[in-house]
Amino acid sequence: MEPFGSSKWPDHDPPRPNFLPVAARPPDDPPVRPPIKHSSIAAIMFFFGILGLVCAGAYFSGELQQLVGGSSVAQGQQPRPGVVPFGQRQDRLPGLEEADAPLGKPAPLSKTSTSYKFLAVKEDGTPLAYSPCRPIHYVVNSDVAPASWQALVDAAVRRASLATGLKFIYDGPSSEVPSTNRSGYQPARYGDRWAPVLIAWSTPEQVPRLTGQTVGLGGSSSIGLSNGYKAYVTGTVSLDAPQFAGIVDTPNGQEIGVAVIMHELGHLVGLDHVSDPRQLMFDEASWVRDYAAGDLTGLAQLGSGPCSKDF
Repeated sequence: MEPFGSSKWPDHDPPRPNFLPVAARPPDDPPVRPPIKHSSIAAIMFFFGILGLVCAGAYFSGELQQLVGGSSVAQGQQPRPGVVPFGQRQDRLPGLEEADAPLGKPAPLSKTSTSYKFLAVKEDGTPLAYSPCRPIHYVVNSDVAPASWQALVDAAVRRASLATGLKFIYDGPSSEVPSTNRSGYQPARYGDRWAPVLIAWSTPEQVPRLTGQTVGLGGSSSIGLSNGYKAYVTGTVSLDAPQFAGIVDTPNGQEIGVAVIMHELGHLVGLDHVSDPRQLMFDEASWVRDYAAGDLTGLAQLGSGPCSKDF
């Protein structure tokens, strides 16, 4: 603010020409500013808070970078993992492809058995599972797979689908490699949905847990809601390419290869190992080539869970 008497702020009592004052005029008291009310302080703080949020949103969405560094730099930036523009969600919209009823039913059981075990059980005693009311999409990384990989995967998926009633949909090839910290939501790679299940032939160098006699690994990732509901949303099946190639080149190798993938798909949908050597989910290599009574009993339960429109 400029002082009194300047061109912008003229003196409130300038000299008067053509006459003399009778007596010296006492100076006016300086103006007193009214105190700032608490409501004004709150309004100012609220304004700056809103301004800060807008600036943060502009920064993370790239608008501020465009203003500061130019549009050419901002347009060339790649989205950073874990950083989401202000006001946008970090998970996909819930209920995608979710029907009002299960898409299928498990095949009728001719014989039941207690020789099965679930990888996880919820508080109500039911197994953690995929929603039967939406399809399970999957992709395949076959870069180092045997030439017959598609027939093997098709046969294994068909049997897992029949046993559970779950619907599987093949979305095509993928260059994604298995990872221990795989994200369940990869919009840059797979779009605005849960990432599809990844079936990949790999090596012990890429997946250290395949070292030794382990031919395959399988499992899924789950999410939980505030009301306590949990369900699987995606997963991974990793297969040791060198060992798998040796298997399929042997007599009955194709049949054994299908059984290996079926075993890992059993883990994917929620089955754990069992100590019964008559089951395909036995924790060691065996002569079993198909899901047995215990496997089928457990798989039928895993395919009979509730719908999950909330995720």
